[in-house]
Amino acid sequence: MVLCAILLVLSSCTLSRQHLSYPINFCSMASTCIHDGRGVCASSPDGCSRRSFLDQCDMYEYNCDYGTEYMTKVTNPCTTGQPDFLC
Repeated sequence: MVLCAILLVLSSCTLSRQHLSYPINFCSMASTCIHDGRGVCASSPDGCSRRSFLDQCDMYEYNCDYGTEYMTKVTNPCTTGQPDFLC
């Protein structure tokens, strides 16, 4: 009887998602992120705009506040203002 109950519980559990689901909710990520102070260089999806942020949490907050989609390219401040592609 106990074995049946255990099997029932295990079979009814749904698998958790291990990856980000799209579209990414930057506001949710910003609210749970812990600031570590490690600067990041991020660029826009088209690669035409690049910004330095104090850390990844700061980037999430910026994306949430301004509706942008900057993503981390390099884990240090941006050294040049050159875009990734010819825009």
